[in-house]
Amino acid sequence: MRYKGIKGKAWDAVKRWCRRTYKDCYTCPAKNLVGINAQSGHYQPVGLVGSNNVKAWDNRFIRLQCSYCNGVGQGRQAVFREKLVLEHGEAVVAQYDKEVEAHKVDPVKDWQAIIDRFDNL
Repeated sequence: MRYKGIKGKAWDAVKRWCRRTYKDCYTCPAKNLVGINAQSGHYQPVGLVGSNNVKAWDNRFIRLQCSYCNGVGQGRQAVFREKLVLEHGEAVVAQYDKEVEAHKVDPVKDWQAIIDRFDNL
């Protein structure tokens, strides 16, 4: 487990949601991902956004990725962004980018709310 305690449970809820919602890698042709090859990829790396930042837990910017794309491929951000723009529009993605680049932090205050949200999406 990447994180312990309630934050670890939130991370697990994200993984469950991602695997329940998507089957194929968002950034490459890999199909029917399962197990450790089915990872919750974030458009902007959690290390950059901050794992205690609400922005890191925005389901609009989290998709299933294979372990290659999410690991060695470093999230394949250019492809990820192109697809997000098609889904949400340039304005939404650009606003997210702007807030991340400005290091805008909105600290998570209720981890259980994040767990509940992802379990009910």
